[in-house]
Amino acid sequence: MILASVTANNFRNLEPDPIAFHAQTNLVVGRNGQGKTNLLEAIYFLATTKSFRTPRLANVVRFEQPSVFVSGALQRQGIEKTLSIGVEAAESRRRVLMVNEESVSLHDYLAAMSVFAYSAARLEILRGAPEERRRFLDRGVASINSAYLQDLTRYARVLRQRNALLQSGLQGSLEAWDAEFAISAAAVQRARAAYAGELSAAFGEIVGRHGYHIRDLQMTYRPSSVDDLARVRRLEIRARTSLAGPQRDNIEFAIDGRNAAEVLSGGEQKMIVLLLKFAKLELFRRRHGESALFLLDDLDAELDLEILQNLLTRLPSETQLFATSAKEPVVSALQAGPHRRLLIEKGRVIDSRDFS
Repeated sequence: MILASVTANNFRNLEPDPIAFHAQTNLVVGRNGQGKTNLLEAIYFLATTKSFRTPRLANVVRFEQPSVFVSGALQRQGIEKTLSIGVEAAESRRRVLMVNEESVSLHDYLAAMSVFAYSAARLEILRGAPEERRRFLDRGVASINSAYLQDLTRYARVLRQRNALLQSGLQGSLEAWDAEFAISAAAVQRARAAYAGELSAAFGEIVGRHGYHIRDLQMTYRPSSVDDLARVRRLEIRARTSLAGPQRDNIEFAIDGRNAAEVLSGGEQKMIVLLLKFAKLELFRRRHGESALFLLDDLDAELDLEILQNLLTRLPSETQLFATSAKEPVVSALQAGPHRRLLIEKGRVIDSRDFS
């Protein structure tokens, strides 16, 4: 799939000018605070209805504006589509999703365009809380199995009901929900386990292809079993919340049995997370027969020129790349193949040049 252009209205500091992209590589350069990351975030927002920087969508709306609107022209499997999303900044958060100027459901909208993103915040996959690792896994599962979002929604609904019973003190009704709780939890955990296994294998293959020196990373999915809810019943009643289930799952990343975040340098952590993203791209390509878009924010932070060159030339085939950098000399020195270089200033692309 290829994103041909994007237009953002009231999205952070971006000006409402159409921005056209190269079908292969787009390098967005400019000084800090000029809108480079905002452009990548707008693309992510267009594809996912979310931000990769903040959980509060109100933060992407330009100050004192009532709403935000982003549209884009997409080419996928020989078919051209237009996508657009509008969200109100008011408390209602009313959202309008459209494909080819027709309103569609969230499920159909998310199926139209797929994107993976890397930013500094993604290092939390290794060193952050288990919640971040669960999100990392869930986004990957959903990218190759659209029905998984329904499984997550079903489990979340049952979990809320069960927790409400625990908080209300009406424990006599718990057993009636236990079976549904176990069934919905099992669907989520089966999908997570299967994807974690595939991702680990794909990651190993990609590390080998890149010749990266860290080859002994172990990624282990640790589900929180719901097979024996009676065993934790007394503890749950005391805590007034569910103490087992997918909301307590974790993924462990280890090097020789030690926490990877504690033994890897900052640059090594960034490379590991990048290669994990490449593995997710590869699994998407295998499932759908095409590549998703890839967003790489601040591509030169903690990586030397040789590693950058290796990354750009070994992306999964036919992946449209969008990358940002504040270092024009680094970008100029890269041999990125056919690409477009976009210079952004005060939220507007002031120069766009193609290189072969």
